[in-house]
Amino acid sequence: MKASRHFAGRTVWTIPFAALALMAATPARPADSYQTDYRVSLFGLSIAKASFSTKVADGTYEVKGTLSSSGLASLFDDTKGKLDVTGQFAKNGPVPDSYVVKYKHGNRDKSTSIAFTNGNVTNTTNVPPINKKKNWVELSRADLQAVADPISGVMVAASSLNEVCTQTLHIYDGQTRVDLKLSPSGGAQPFSTKGFKGDAITCAAKFIPIAGYQSGRKAIEYLKNSSRISLTFASLGKSAIYSPVLAKIGTQVGTVTVYATRFEKTQ
Repeated sequence: MKASRHFAGRTVWTIPFAALALMAATPARPADSYQTDYRVSLFGLSIAKASFSTKVADGTYEVKGTLSSSGLASLFDDTKGKLDVTGQFAKNGPVPDSYVVKYKHGNRDKSTSIAFTNGNVTNTTNVPPINKKKNWVELSRADLQAVADPISGVMVAASSLNEVCTQTLHIYDGQTRVDLKLSPSGGAQPFSTKGFKGDAITCAAKFIPIAGYQSGRKAIEYLKNSSRISLTFASLGKSAIYSPVLAKIGTQVGTVTVYATRFEKTQ
């Protein structure tokens, strides 16, 4: 079981959902701090966990997180990593400046660094370099314009819950560019976890690979054509930024669930 790929590898769909740890935060209230913890499970068994701290001040945000395999998964695929994201708040929501993830996969050290300017990718460094296989779909310059990293990319700016599921998220993880096209999947519903009790909304998500992947790969084709993906969003306080508190991703081996075990303002 390659469990760690559900949150720390470069497989395209994994990082966006593994990074579902950036809590809603408003730039109107400087020097705020937030904490979000997530559990990743398959068949009801824990396979990974993540913990993220976010600081918001003067219209900027900084996220520091840790990721690790857990439970039975750690017996087969031990992975531990750290993540750092910086950015600023613009009219249409968060705009990243930098994204860095470093992790140890077994005995191998790996990392991905992305630099942004005004929402456009200016540099990407992967260690080790990407292994481009047959039928590789190359990235173009246009593919890297107006995109976000997997953390900033799942923060949705909306004036109300009902507007969250009308948007398309443009995400780049250092290798692959994907769109997640959201659509309504029911109205507002109550959600509660440590530090949060309030309304949330669930969106269906269509996985659309753009570039930076191997065409015809079974895992990609399944996510594109067969997978059922849902994202449940909530916002802390009166913020106009909504972040996922629950995700369900259908894969060839079963449904992966990412659940916020903590979602709260700490300062």
